[in-house]
Formats: sequence, structure tokens, C-alpha cells
Amino acid sequence: MSLVVISKERMIKAFSKAQRWVHIHLVHFTAAFVITGLPLIHKELFGWIALALEYPFSVLFKGAYEPFSMGLEIARWIHRLSAFGLASVLIPYAILELFRIRTWEIWPECWSWSCFSGGVRDLIDYYLHKRRRSFGKYNLGQKLWTWVVIIGMIWMFSTGIVLWFKDFFDINTVLIAHILHDIGFYIAVIGLTIHVYLATLLPEHRPMIEAMFDSGELPEDFVKEHHPKWYEKVMKRS
Repeated sequence: MSLVVISKERMIKAFSKAQRWVHIHLVHFTAAFVITGLPLIHKELFGWIALALEYPFSVLFKGAYEPFSMGLEIARWIHRLSAFGLASVLIPYAILELFRIRTWEIWPECWSWSCFSGGVRDLIDYYLHKRRRSFGKYNLGQKLWTWVVIIGMIWMFSTGIVLWFKDFFDINTVLIAHILHDIGFYIAVIGLTIHVYLATLLPEHRPMIEAMFDSGELPEDFVKEHHPKWYEKVMKRS
């Protein structure tokens, strides 16, 4: 009788519980922002969303409200409450992360133009030519996206507060905030579309997205193959 030994693949911790928790809530609140923001920013194309949001109220209060206006107001309040909910998640997390700012993996390895252009070439080689590149935990594109999200959050929260409490600001400030908020919304929708595509449909990224929404761990072989610089750091710490 032969003994069959099945070895368990070694896993490497990629994301903490806090990171996974925040990311999951980011998905929830971002979906609410997009759904409620579309009818507010383009009534002609997405007014049907406002009518759908208003429908339960029209059943309860027949003829008491003008459906479209009521739908927009409901969308506006869901939008604002989602912003409050997201802030309640992000602010404690941001404070927690500040204590470990030196360990963030989103800083550039170097700050020169040659380093940036080399990172772009690495992205082209990795994604288009399927060549192995020496990435850290995140490649240049992923690092840039993270900073776009951080700056974008500050942008949208700042302009959103002005719009929410517009009675406390002069008309010019409110108009500028409105324009900037709309621009930020369009950028966010485009960026999120690209992010979701790259994260879910490219085989190279599927283990990362699975780790983010599951155990937070990545197979050692995957890390060694796709993120060799980060793998070396992990091995030195272990």
C-alpha cells in the first residue's frame, strides 16, 4: 500500500482584514454614488433611474408628489447619505493607515523620469507582450490608480460638502464646486470602468481580486512569478 502525500501550497498574506473590509464597502458605496449620480448629472438620459427610485413613494402617496422631482430628491439624499457612510468607513481607516505610512507599497521606487518611462515600458511588456517583469506588490499602473482614488476622494468630498451646504458659500464658489464635482464624476466612471475590466477580466489580476474579496492571501508561486520585488521583501521579513 503506497502513501500519497498532498502538499499544501504556501500562501502569502497580501491584504489585511481592514483593507478587505474597506474595499468591500467602497464597492457598495461607489455603486450607490454612480446609480444616484447619473440622474442628477444627466436628467434626460438617466431620468428613468429617478422615476424608479420614486416609484415606491408614488404607490404609497398617490398624487401627492410630482414623480420626477421627488425621484431626483430621493436620489440626492441617497447620494448624500452614501457620502456620509463612506466617510464613516474611510476616516478611521485613513487614521489607522497613517501609523504605517512607511510600509505603503504605493510609493514610487524612484522619482526620475527614466524610472517612470521604464515603468510604462514594463506595463506594455507585461500586458501586451506577456513578458515577465520585475514588479513590486503593485505595478506603476496600479500605484497611479491608487493615488487617483485617494486624490479623487478628497476632490469629491470637498466639492460635495460645498454643494451640500451651499447656503454657507457664495454663488461663485458653489458654481465652481458644481463643475468640479461633475468633472470628478465623469473621471470616476471612466476610471472605475477600466479598473473593473482590468481587475476581473485579465488572468494576471484574478488572483489579486480573489484575495481581496476572500482570504487576503496569494499563492507563493504567483507572487514569485508576477511580483518578484515584493516576494524578495516578504522573504527577507520572514
